[in-house]
Amino acid sequence: MLISLNWLKEYVDISVDVPTLATRLTLAGDEVERIVEQDVDFENVVVAEVQGLRPLPGSTKNQLATITTGPAVTEVVTGAWNLKVGDRVPYAHPGSRLKDRRIDTKTFLGVESAGMLCSAIELGLGEDAAGIMILDPSAPLGADLRTLYPRDTILELEIKSNRPDLLCHLGIAREVAAIFNLSLREPSVPKVRTTDAPELVRIDAPDGCRRFNGRLMTGVSVAASPAWMQARLRAAGVRPISNIVDITNYVMLESGQPMHAFDYQRLKDGRVVVRRARDGEEIACLDGKTRRLTSNDMVVADTERAQGIAGIIGGANSAVQSGTTEIFLEAATWEPRSIRRTARLLGLRTEASARFEKGLSPELSLPAIERAAALVAELAGGRATKSTDVYPGPLKPVTIELEADRIDRVLGVKVELGEAASILERLGFKVERKDRMLRARPPAFRLDCSIPEDLVEEVGRIYGYDRVPSTLPGARTPVRDLYVRADADEAAREVLAGHQLDEAVTSSLVSGSGTPTIAMPMAAPSLVRIRNPMAENRDALRRSLLPGLLEALALNARQDQGGARLFELGSIFWKGDSDVVDQPLVLALAAHVQAGGADAAAAELRSIQATLATVRDRFALPPTDFKQAEFPSGDPGRFVGFHPGRTGEILEGGEPIGIVGEVHPEVATQLGLPGRAVVAEVLFDRFSAGGERTPQARPLPRFPGVRRDLTVVIRGKIGGHDLVQVIRELGGYTLREIYMVSEYQGPALGAGARSLSFRLQYQADDRTLTNEEVSAVQQRIIEGLKQRFEAEVRS
Repeated sequence: MLISLNWLKEYVDISVDVPTLATRLTLAGDEVERIVEQDVDFENVVVAEVQGLRPLPGSTKNQLATITTGPAVTEVVTGAWNLKVGDRVPYAHPGSRLKDRRIDTKTFLGVESAGMLCSAIELGLGEDAAGIMILDPSAPLGADLRTLYPRDTILELEIKSNRPDLLCHLGIAREVAAIFNLSLREPSVPKVRTTDAPELVRIDAPDGCRRFNGRLMTGVSVAASPAWMQARLRAAGVRPISNIVDITNYVMLESGQPMHAFDYQRLKDGRVVVRRARDGEEIACLDGKTRRLTSNDMVVADTERAQGIAGIIGGANSAVQSGTTEIFLEAATWEPRSIRRTARLLGLRTEASARFEKGLSPELSLPAIERAAALVAELAGGRATKSTDVYPGPLKPVTIELEADRIDRVLGVKVELGEAASILERLGFKVERKDRMLRARPPAFRLDCSIPEDLVEEVGRIYGYDRVPSTLPGARTPVRDLYVRADADEAAREVLAGHQLDEAVTSSLVSGSGTPTIAMPMAAPSLVRIRNPMAENRDALRRSLLPGLLEALALNARQDQGGARLFELGSIFWKGDSDVVDQPLVLALAAHVQAGGADAAAAELRSIQATLATVRDRFALPPTDFKQAEFPSGDPGRFVGFHPGRTGEILEGGEPIGIVGEVHPEVATQLGLPGRAVVAEVLFDRFSAGGERTPQARPLPRFPGVRRDLTVVIRGKIGGHDLVQVIRELGGYTLREIYMVSEYQGPALGAGARSLSFRLQYQADDRTLTNEEVSAVQQRIIEGLKQRFEAEVRS
């Protein structure tokens, strides 16, 4: 947003220098990205009037203009054809300077040209190079052009998307007045009585138009804008066109409300219809391009065809021209998402769409159209005759309550309640003070304030964030409480991501007939059905996360992304004897084993178990136990979907809280999943104890530990969990850790035999353990394993 300092000073008296102004605006959240000193770079260019035009003999591209600067009359050759008799134009006579160029008398086809007529780009007053710059008809003949375009300073600001009210000079003037505690002078607009004419406008799509203000002006004379208006428009980066068009742009840059002017006589039946475009409807736009619209696009039309793309660009068919005598002024408020979508699809972003897509207040339209009507009456001789204001759903005022303590607590600095109230009032809020509380109503142009924190932000940025001291938080919090506040689910996600698992989010809705039957043993036996499903294959609520994760593994495999390792943390749905549906929070893991057979699946299974142990450790809880699942002969029972002999229950306090194991090949085949899959599912609240246990710090061991390895050969269906339990019982208090190192099955051991290797860590708190002490405990463990499992122990 370009802000002219000269223009800004019309509304507020600025006494500080420009760098200070820019710094204070930036600290208040209105970031000044660049400061440009705008000064004319020409000499001896004066105002002239065109008295005659005739072709240059022997040329088809140039013409000869007879001009006067008051006392003198001269002829100048020009290649521009936008001139007409009576126009006032910039004239550089011989000896004048345009930047680094000196102007002399030249001869064209035998005709002398004394100087030259200038375009805006040649003068550095704009980017228009198409023709000669047309000046205000009231510009004094012979006047130095520098007096019409005084030196100016341009501030380029980056305006945040939630503050469209700052995309104008009045908006920035309000900020400056609030920051420096200055008085604000808003433009005075005379009240003009008009005839209310609701028949002028009909809104057929109220969901796309929040408010529409229209004003009919008659007796209009289209001409060039006065020099002061042209200078302000150019300073803001807008090219002057004519007094009517310039007024609509001027009001937008002043108040923030985009406007448009229609040639009223070109509107069919003299009526405006706000509607959705018809699919394939075409409109010729002001930029010379014809665009095809869809039924999602809003248009401003007459009773026959579209005359403008709402909130973006006007149509060429109803554009104001030199002969226009009646205009219809429009100031509307459009639904921002609709404008954003249309502008994106058309690849067309204008000054108007940039404001509407951020969400303007409907309260801006009426003051804007009154201001524009007053300027038309002043500069174009028009008279307002009819008006209409269609406002289907007026805004309801919002009142926000703010306690004094909240200001201090959120900002971290004490701001007196009276000062906070004064800041809000300077920003246009209506404030009532009661005891230690403020009740504030935001101004009509502010739609971004609705909660107490919004008021705190307003107070803070005007008070000055640079005045907030750097201190520790005012309320001291024990470290224990800080740890407890960490969410258990986020902690689990962090650990799982660190173990190279990707989080998946699967649908809670599943197929009642096509979902694989696999879940933890304690799951409800049947799915919760939905009475009115949105789709036939989504007619039930999931009772387990495992089917969804397995389907995700299969999908990845079909996309040549095999070997995926996924986890999900979400709710499942269990229905008991009553109609009440429980929604336990469950953690599930799934890993795809593409190749390697049973050995690779076993390795992945141990990796999943280790990952669960790490998650458990994060919650400062002892490891869970694993017990091999006992499958009934001939019927998997509650372990349906899992592979017999390769599945275990997860125990907490001796009670099952989950399951871990390899997926049965039939389930993998049903899902089209090649290779093997290993999964785990556990009741998260039981598994994490709610994440409420605080780690207890312990001193580092004073005495060294002793490590011993133990290899056990067993036969039959004996689970590793059973061995670990016996080792832990016989190891006593000096046995601190047990790690399973490896598992081996092969012809060297014989059929049905397995070799399990463990690593045992011994340590005492009060002494260094001797070799004899450790050997005695180790021997006790060996004897116990031989006695209970008839194991062959190799240590």
